[in-house]
Amino acid sequence: MIKKIMLLADTDERYVKELSYFFMENVPQMELLTFTKKEKLMQYLNQKNHVDIIVADEKLADLSLKELTPDTTRIAMSVSWVPIDGFELVKKYQRMESLLEMVLLKYAEKNGSLEAVKGNSHTKMATFFHPAGGTGKTTLSLALATAGAKAGYRTLYLNLEDIDSVYDVFAKTEGSLSDVFLALKTKGMNPGIKLKGSVGREASAGFYYLSGVESVSEYDEIRDEEMQILFAAIEELADYDLVVVDPNSCFAGRTKEVLKKADAIFVPVTGEEGNIVKLQRLLQESQLHGVYDSLFQKMYMVVNKVRESTGKALFIPEVVRSQIPFCTSIAASGILKTWKNIFLSDEQMLRIMEPVLQIVMEKNKV
Repeated sequence: MIKKIMLLADTDERYVKELSYFFMENVPQMELLTFTKKEKLMQYLNQKNHVDIIVADEKLADLSLKELTPDTTRIAMSVSWVPIDGFELVKKYQRMESLLEMVLLKYAEKNGSLEAVKGNSHTKMATFFHPAGGTGKTTLSLALATAGAKAGYRTLYLNLEDIDSVYDVFAKTEGSLSDVFLALKTKGMNPGIKLKGSVGREASAGFYYLSGVESVSEYDEIRDEEMQILFAAIEELADYDLVVVDPNSCFAGRTKEVLKKADAIFVPVTGEEGNIVKLQRLLQESQLHGVYDSLFQKMYMVVNKVRESTGKALFIPEVVRSQIPFCTSIAASGILKTWKNIFLSDEQMLRIMEPVLQIVMEKNKV
């Protein structure tokens, strides 16, 4: 493979040296050239040498540099944050890994290729699903995302509910699901790259997440085929070890696409009669329509909101027990009462969700 050429330019020799060492160690696919003198940099560029990326201090980023690099991804490391024509801005003094990630992301966005930002994870996807509301689907999804991050997995929580129940829970991310949906519909844009550039990180729990759509009407414009493209892009991106998708409760359309793609589907079961009845009705489909067999074969039962003080075991009908293997029981506790408690739970959430995490991460493991 031909290496890409990156130029790193800054008059601060010490800073350039430290940054170049880090870049060379972490992007071996790049050939790195460094400059601390403007005249030397201009001399090199005047020789018509090919350059893929130029990362320069804002004091060096000017019109002459722009004119000599017409097909190059130009990035200015900025302190003042004053816009520079022809240059993308990144914060100069930040963690080197964050700076490098932003540089590679800008390059990937310009070229529409995952090559520079692609990870090496074997992404696993998990979802909690029940045809009735009130079973704790979102709470358990957030608990699993937290547990995954605590276990050291790079984890993404992706909410695909029409009415996003966590819309105001997290800080707004750099981009949103609306931006990802736009990438799905725009020729030449890669939704995986857009997703990577849009996510934020929950400070306490450590998992990544994405702000929801600006309007729920946007879901009406997304076809099932486009959801398939999105999941394929996430898988190709290979940036996350675990993706926890939180879908609608209805067994239709977009939710079916989530269930088809998931490596494991966890079914929260509670003592409410209506929830049991709806679940039984869904399971009857396995007898009527063989097309859904592959979905039911990926299901695992999570008995949720168990109140041990009652001394009574939750009654689960035979039709449910025989078709959905048991995974774990989760007691009703204060730690799961609020999402904030989940995020601050530290290692306790990992212990609670360990059986669930183990199933999905071991799924299809070679």
